[in-house]
Amino acid sequence: MFGFLSISMRILANVESLNSVESVGNLVRHRTAPIVIEEDGGYTIRFVPVVSGESIAHSYQTLLVEEAKKRGLPITEHSKRGEFIKFADDKFLQDYGIPIPKREDDIRKTEVEIMLKDYICDVGGFLYAGNYPVKRTSTFQVGYMLPAVREIRATALEAQFHVRHAPSSMKQYQQPYNVEVGSAVYTFTFNIDLDRISVPSTGFGERSDREEELANNREERVVAAVSALSKFLSSIPFGAKRSRFLPNLEYLSAVASYSEGVNFVSSPGNSKEFISETYNRSKAIEDLMNNSRLKKGEERVKIEIIAMNREDAPVPEEIEVLRNQEEFSKKIVELIFKRG
Repeated sequence: MFGFLSISMRILANVESLNSVESVGNLVRHRTAPIVIEEDGGYTIRFVPVVSGESIAHSYQTLLVEEAKKRGLPITEHSKRGEFIKFADDKFLQDYGIPIPKREDDIRKTEVEIMLKDYICDVGGFLYAGNYPVKRTSTFQVGYMLPAVREIRATALEAQFHVRHAPSSMKQYQQPYNVEVGSAVYTFTFNIDLDRISVPSTGFGERSDREEELANNREERVVAAVSALSKFLSSIPFGAKRSRFLPNLEYLSAVASYSEGVNFVSSPGNSKEFISETYNRSKAIEDLMNNSRLKKGEERVKIEIIAMNREDAPVPEEIEVLRNQEEFSKKIVELIFKRG
């Protein structure tokens, strides 16, 4: 077993334009979303700058491509280019020599063939929408990067004025433009179910003769997924407009929960108490589930918690605290492969 990993982080981001949407005239707008906050004894809506989960997921899958190239894992030409269309319809199956499923019993075989053809589809999932649809849910989950609810008042969005440079003889090209930038204490959560990597998700249909090939390559695929995650946590590479709007990022704190026997999700970093909250919840779920499992002779649920803390967040003394994101990533790798 390789377990289930859940990471929540708090990051201070100043002057970022990581996720733009449409241009309105000469204004490039930042993505915003409504969130509910408690205010004056009730609840109200605030529209705040955010970064979409699609942006975060694309970045992680790009790192998976790099790991696949380095380790000789299979990837398609589309994935190599960062075009994660995957196997959406018959054309893509035909282009890569995968038989089109003709009946329901072919669905499991098709999923295995696709996983063997493209490692990104194994970890990141896919949906073939043919006459007999084949769906593999992503083994990792991400959501929007949002301003932390408790620090919502320290959130701002403002348009910055710029003028494109052009030689004096080309004054008509010296066009003004505005880019919206945001600043906030952001939080986001990343989950990955390592036990599902290289394991077909389709429970019915005929087994493929190539499933053993997939199983024999499982450890290398898990190692690649964890290695890509380490790079992701170290650099936070997602988002757009980084060439001229590289944000001032500071890692404030993080918590990681590594669980076996249960998919335990870390608490979101909406306040500094999220590390303590995650630990307290983990102890409660361990007690709840192990009491019933011991009576049945089943394997015990195990949840390990580690943290990174650079903002004086309260941390229970039972938790190991790391000094920076690199030490944090290294410890996560040690936890997984010590127990996996």
